[in-house]
Amino acid sequence: MEDTPDMKAFNRILGLFTIIAALHGYTTAQTQTGDNARFINQSIPDRMNPGETYNLILTFENTGTTSWDSDYSIRVNSVDQKINSVWSVSEMELGRVIEPGNTSTIELKVTAPSAEGVYPFKAELLHGSNVFGESSKPVEISVSKQVGFNDALNSSAFVEQTVPSEMEAGRPYKVLVSMTNTGKTTWKSGSYRLIMLDASGNPLTGSEWTSYSVSIDEDITPGGTKVFNFDVTPLVAGTYPLQWRMASGDNGLFGDASKTSVVTVKNPVDKKNYGKEGK
Repeated sequence: MEDTPDMKAFNRILGLFTIIAALHGYTTAQTQTGDNARFINQSIPDRMNPGETYNLILTFENTGTTSWDSDYSIRVNSVDQKINSVWSVSEMELGRVIEPGNTSTIELKVTAPSAEGVYPFKAELLHGSNVFGESSKPVEISVSKQVGFNDALNSSAFVEQTVPSEMEAGRPYKVLVSMTNTGKTTWKSGSYRLIMLDASGNPLTGSEWTSYSVSIDEDITPGGTKVFNFDVTPLVAGTYPLQWRMASGDNGLFGDASKTSVVTVKNPVDKKNYGKEGK
């Protein structure tokens, strides 16, 4: 049967699309692999001592349609896309099957280069030899003998936090702050705390909040993550930047600070006037 004009037009469009797709490398085989990944977060110290070993934590979500099995791995690259072996590891299997929709938290043990300098770090996922999905966030790591004793032993990486953007003075509000121990010592209960900071990055003092620090109630070993779940109560109306950082009793503040959350505190509503006309 002879094609109608509409069918001929459709076939011409389909042929044009096929040519364009081929030019851009979008073959049918490629689009059906189903591999995809989203970078979630990472815990990586930005300062290291030469030759020391550190635990790096990276988390990816399987946003594709295929499970990540023994054919999948993670590779350490430099920022310029070249395979980077200065960290003593270049490629490692994921270690377990990750189904679509699930996340994979990968612990990489790396050894800092013996030569001082600033070294780029980035990781990407592989299926066989093919790179797929989002890579980790590129970072520049300073390797130096001048890294202080406290920085070498105690290090933390900010993971995430949940802070209400609006509060009412006098009411408690739930706050969650997650920190990963990227140092070489265990955070001991009673010796390590999460400290609220002022705008200059120093421990906060004053009368605007009921509490300024949260103690650790369990030991957090290197590579472990602590989720601080606590209440804060604002006492004075105003706009405040809220930020936290880890501290040890012996050596003071260390590691990453959390991101800054801006909180607006309002005066409490006078509920005595509710329902009274003209009030």
